[in-house]
Amino acid sequence: MDKPDKDRQYVTALARGLQILRCFTYDRPELTARELVAMTGLPQPTVWRLCYTLEREGFLVCAGENSKIALGLPALALGYAALVRAELPKVAQPYMQSLTERYRMGASLSVRDGLDMLYLQRTHGDFVYFNDPVGARRPLATAPTGWACLAAYEAEEREDVIKGLKAAHPSDWPTTQANIRRAIADYQTYGFILSIGVMHPQFNAVAVPIRTRDTGKIYGLSASGLALDWPRKKLLAIGSELVELAKKLSLVSN
Repeated sequence: MDKPDKDRQYVTALARGLQILRCFTYDRPELTARELVAMTGLPQPTVWRLCYTLEREGFLVCAGENSKIALGLPALALGYAALVRAELPKVAQPYMQSLTERYRMGASLSVRDGLDMLYLQRTHGDFVYFNDPVGARRPLATAPTGWACLAAYEAEEREDVIKGLKAAHPSDWPTTQANIRRAIADYQTYGFILSIGVMHPQFNAVAVPIRTRDTGKIYGLSASGLALDWPRKKLLAIGSELVELAKKLSLVSN
């Protein structure tokens, strides 16, 4: 966690508590204090005190055996309040459902949170590809929506994220760097990015960034399906449709 230099308004203790809460995800609903120490890099006594305080306030609860803990209902209430306030996922849902029904593709709307992409809206239809629900996360390094956002960021923000990816996963960086460069080249050529067999050898996707006009915040919108059904040539056609949809959704106040 990067601490702003000489920022007297920055409350480090609060930031560390939020860092603890961010460790819990759809894939990691229960964690031990030892796991939290490893994930945050914070000293063990600090993690214990933070967990104790968060548990007293109801944001963490005991989760059965092995001294595991999980998010409490107040954390769920905060997430729900944020999601209800967001207009874009609600407006995007029928358009995404239309894509799913017409092309039998999964559709995802997500936003960057650190080095992850957080799902805000999902449509699956009567089939399932990567059945992650709203609120789940995917690593930005391999997520098509993450590449789309990176491609649309201003140079300074893009470089900050790239530095974070390189530091977090140095052994994977050569592959990640090649994928990002390819995605940016796709975006400059087509206005969207292609993901061919990266998340899974039998899984392809196309994604576009959405920059909302009122705040300038960037979201990622993707459509994905089995590689056998959606080779590169067919993805190019869907990509053009996503670009037009992104233009419509960029007008949504968020």
